[in-house]
Amino acid sequence: MQKNEIIHEELFVGRDLALDYHDGGFPISIVTFEARNKYISATEPSPFENGYGRGIFAQLGLNEFLVKRSRNHWYQTDEIEKVIDIIKERAQGTSIVTYGGSMGGMAAISLASKLNAKTFIALSPLYDIEEGGEVQDDRWGDEGRIIDFKHNYIRNGDCKDSQGYVFYCPDTVDVEHARCIERMTNATVVPLEYGGHPVSFFLNDTYKLKRLVSEIAHGEFDLNNFHNVVKTNTELTHYPHEKKASELSRIGDYDDAIISMRTASSMNPKIARLPFRLGELLLKVGRLQEAEGAFLQALETDPTMARAHLRLSVIHERQQKIPDAIRATRRALKLAPSKPEFHLRLGDLLRLANRLPEAESSISKAIQLKPESSNAHVRLSYVYAELERWNDAIAAMKQAISLSPDKPEYQLRLGEWQLMAGELLDAEESMAKAIEMSPGNSHYLVRLSYVFAAGKDYARSASAMQKALAISPDRSAYHLRHGECLIKAGELEAAETSMRQAVRLAPDAQRPKDRLRAVQAAIGRQRSKASA
Repeated sequence: MQKNEIIHEELFVGRDLALDYHDGGFPISIVTFEARNKYISATEPSPFENGYGRGIFAQLGLNEFLVKRSRNHWYQTDEIEKVIDIIKERAQGTSIVTYGGSMGGMAAISLASKLNAKTFIALSPLYDIEEGGEVQDDRWGDEGRIIDFKHNYIRNGDCKDSQGYVFYCPDTVDVEHARCIERMTNATVVPLEYGGHPVSFFLNDTYKLKRLVSEIAHGEFDLNNFHNVVKTNTELTHYPHEKKASELSRIGDYDDAIISMRTASSMNPKIARLPFRLGELLLKVGRLQEAEGAFLQALETDPTMARAHLRLSVIHERQQKIPDAIRATRRALKLAPSKPEFHLRLGDLLRLANRLPEAESSISKAIQLKPESSNAHVRLSYVYAELERWNDAIAAMKQAISLSPDKPEYQLRLGEWQLMAGELLDAEESMAKAIEMSPGNSHYLVRLSYVFAAGKDYARSASAMQKALAISPDRSAYHLRHGECLIKAGELEAAETSMRQAVRLAPDAQRPKDRLRAVQAAIGRQRSKASA
């Protein structure tokens, strides 16, 4: 059947789902589900894309239903029920195959039973990503928490008799999903050593996806032949070199990892992730110019790779080119506006540039997108502190503490802001909590001494410094600070002893010598006055 004999229809358009159909009058129908798109939201709809397959499978002798999504809802929207009814009505008299990758792979399996499909083809499918679920998979951000997975028919047992193929990479957490799917369905699981997530690229490079789909749909697939073809073709691809680079990187052999990744990148220059990963390795060892070239190469291949722009911003920052770093981060945000970490990075860079109102706006946007990020609240508190908006800085740090109460450094910083705001009792309490949580940190005791000094309680200030010195006795600056507290407490001879220690530990430093001479002069004057 020729292309012009295939009729394309738009069968349904909703808020969350749309359904296209390429009807060729064939005895077999394939239902495809789109994968997750990292650049779109799980809650706010985006324009529908072309669908997973885009009419290509219709050219293989298959009627093609394209289930399209406007957001990363994992096909848990109630609109899926209407879409299933439409497909079942239009596909009457044909055998049905379901197909998808990642999020779409989960749907291909989960909905196979609802569509009475004879088989499913799932590439890197997920079993369950719900928070607290059987597989602990944190790759999908908040989606496991904010989505109600009421249409997960794999997990509830409806797919026990569903047959099909699961292709996955055993070197990722996908192996845990595959084991669960194998237990809860009648699937044939096919591990692919170099597949990664998703495995679709590897399959296309070593076997061709159209061939795989056509053979399975028409009942012509031979698993043994598949393994032989994939094994032979893998040796001719970049995958073994890419994996070797990853293994070398894990053991810290970055020089050899870079060599392997250069080889991989040269073998397939059309894949943007290869120069990107090369850039990551070069950045890790501080070879900034080479890393910049690698990231630019990745962007030549895929201008929409937001992460490459973000890595360029890191390079520019290390080169002290903050305006360039800001521009690169803005380019990343234009491509991925829903990434809270991108907004947070922009805020950090704007703070470095002393563009504090803009920094406040960017970090606030990061918090809006991910309110449970204690780190973002901390960053916002720093912006407020630099603006000397102490009440706002205190409130932001308290919010960070409520999200991460086990961080002593947050308690310390809260105490610092309270000190600056003149809230000495609160500052003492906050710093005491930090010290309780991290009793071996001498710096915390030093900061507490400043609180006491601000309240003119120099005896307690000196006592705090004495405790800091018990932990870090070789710090010249601590002895100097201790001496200063003792001077204000009127204990000049004890101050002289501390100043002598400061000089002994830092003989080339001028300030300890000056302060030692000053205290000795004060002692001399005191003795002269006493003998007069």
